Amino acid sequence: MNAPVLFLGPAGTHSHEAALQRFGPKAKLVPCLSHYEIFARLCAGRSQPLPIAIVPVENSIEGPVTQTLDQLARHPKATILDSFSMPLRQHLMARPGVRLATLRRVYSHPQALGQCRATLDHLMPRAERIPESSTAAAARRAAQDPESAAIASDAAAQLHRLAILRKNVQDGDESVTRFFTLTAGRTTSRSRPGAERRTLMYLVIGNRPGALLHMLAPFDAADINLTFIQSRPLPGRPWEYAFFIEAATAWKSAPARAAWKLVLALSESGWIIGTYPVG
Repeated sequence: MNAPVLFLGPAGTHSHEAALQRFGPKAKLVPCLSHYEIFARLCAGRSQPLPIAIVPVENSIEGPVTQTLDQLARHPKATILDSFSMPLRQHLMARPGVRLATLRRVYSHPQALGQCRATLDHLMPRAERIPESSTAAAARRAAQDPESAAIASDAAAQLHRLAILRKNVQDGDESVTRFFTLTAGRTTSRSRPGAERRTLMYLVIGNRPGALLHMLAPFDAADINLTFIQSRPLPGRPWEYAFFIEAATAWKSAPARAAWKLVLALSESGWIIGTYPVG
């Protein structure tokens, strides 16, 4: 594949692992320092071939990745090609020779700290928990400080030559993160025979009694299952919200298409971010 693949870097993050899983080691993988940079580069439209991006959207323990949702709201050009899930394996690591009892700080991405909350309460109840921009950045910090540890991936431990003190410190083995593959071009979604197809919508509705109920009613009437609903604040409109809604439909039936037209008519504004296979 010739298109550059943007991911939340640096190398060694779970997003890096997801990009490798999806596109393989020969792909042109490009680390970005933030969600903002990913979307800015994705939607700039200045290079050919147009880049694609791998972004996390939700975790089975910690819930939605709001940074991804907020950037989707700000970049209507972004389109979802597909959705896939990857089990997360978080490891506690530190410099070689460092003992658990001597650690005073633990660094990680806020989502990872949340995914390991109970384990950290047990192993390191007095250690300060410090959020970092990524799990890989946390590993880099731990490599510089003999009194700190990081929660990160096996790849990050190898990259920064850290010793893994405890493997699989996530609270339960059910920690799974879902990722979107995005483009800003008009490329159609990836074909995956037999895969369920879903659609993610972004909708702004009026701040009035019953507005959300009325907006959801057409989905019920068309027998469309809604698999994800998340509100996010509207910039410049305090205490008002927009909604991300994922529906288990590809809009092929007449009732589904009619439902979307009615939903859009009942909303202030909105658009379909993408219809895509789920894996």
